[in-house]
Amino acid sequence: MDWGDLMENINIGRMIKVISNYMDKYCNNDLSNINMTRSQMGTLIYLFKCYEKGIEVNQVDIEREFNLKNPTVTGILNRLEDKKYIRRVSSSKDKRYKKIELTASGVETVEKGREKAEKMEEDLVNNLTLEERKTLKKLLSKIIDKI
Repeated sequence: MDWGDLMENINIGRMIKVISNYMDKYCNNDLSNINMTRSQMGTLIYLFKCYEKGIEVNQVDIEREFNLKNPTVTGILNRLEDKKYIRRVSSSKDKRYKKIELTASGVETVEKGREKAEKMEEDLVNNLTLEERKTLKKLLSKIIDKI
């Protein structure tokens, strides 16, 4: 089936949802062998990138980054803490917050997950030219900025 013909009559929001559903299924299936979900791995990767930049992260930062509600992020963080991938420690910048840090096990898991994420992204856009990929990113960024 040629998705181009089918998608021509579907709105952009629906197309984005189809891609998101595919990515969820692909990631969750791929990550199941290490007992992780896409949301958990995305959180770990975000924490790792912030750590590399020397940025302290608390739960509110994660809520904003992923546009998620407090109970959802609490659940993700609780599961990551249960798996010993993160720890919550007092923030030196603001005593009202607990900063979230990766453990050594969390860093190791991020390395595995980043490889999987890079492969998934490549599989997702491998039929696009470099120029098309740049254009797609630019257009999606404009949509995200608008919302």
